[in-house]
Amino acid sequence: MIMIKKMNGVAIVLLASAMPLAQADDHAAMMHGGHDHAAMMGMQAKAVAWTSFPMLKTVTSGASRNLAVTSAVPQNIVVASVDAWSNDLQDEHAHRQLTLDMSGAKLVNFANGGFYWLSGREEQAGKVQVASTVYYNGERSAKDPTAMFMQQKQELEIIPLPFPKEHSRYRAKEDWKFVVRFNGKPLANQKVELETTNGSKSELVTDALGILALHVPDDFKAESGQTTAGNHGHDMAGAEFVLATNHAEGDRNYLTAFNSSYGKNAFDNRSIALGLGFTVLGMIGAVPLLRQRKSGRQNREVGDA
Repeated sequence: MIMIKKMNGVAIVLLASAMPLAQADDHAAMMHGGHDHAAMMGMQAKAVAWTSFPMLKTVTSGASRNLAVTSAVPQNIVVASVDAWSNDLQDEHAHRQLTLDMSGAKLVNFANGGFYWLSGREEQAGKVQVASTVYYNGERSAKDPTAMFMQQKQELEIIPLPFPKEHSRYRAKEDWKFVVRFNGKPLANQKVELETTNGSKSELVTDALGILALHVPDDFKAESGQTTAGNHGHDMAGAEFVLATNHAEGDRNYLTAFNSSYGKNAFDNRSIALGLGFTVLGMIGAVPLLRQRKSGRQNREVGDA
């Protein structure tokens, strides 16, 4: 009897402790409109330690290249779907809406050699948050994505002009331009914040034409062995960055963010030293071959004589 009472007491305690959790889940569902998938979307909004800005991160998984699947995973933002625009404007599926599951929004049936603009939107209580990124599928035959980039997709946008084609990646020490606009019109003197996974933070300002000049920071440590999948599964040493800006219009506040990856500069001191080292080794390795050729030529000349 004593054992039963103790067990009942434990059961009561467990039930009592579970009630606030259930109430919290109900409250969270109400906060997001009472949708059944609110809990699932909450899991999709994974927090990123290095930034609080909304992002869309593309992640590739699979046992082999043939079985690999790339998904767009929302971070620091709760979305019900992800919109994808193709650089092939003639494609009947140039704009499609991708549904989310527990692993993100799967990027399936996307043509090789194409650029895709991915965007996720969260809207509630007069606040609109948008996360955008570019997915590049393949390294050849890609059409110029500028026209697709310039199509208005959200009210507040940060658009790359242009986007790096080779390996779909920015590089440290390089200069790149973006345009910041609202409802298709450039925003002059607009403040934009930059944050990177390597800890760099800075505030930039657009010019009179709404153009933002970004000098990609060289914030890699000399001994760093960090790698990132970046946007498209490259295993080169790299990091991520996000550009974000706010704009108020009427009774609504808009926040939009664009994220991508960047790598070390191909011509930095470390890369140059490494390249010279390989060149010297190649020259040393070629010496025996040159000697053999010279010796063979001399032997033939002696034989002819």
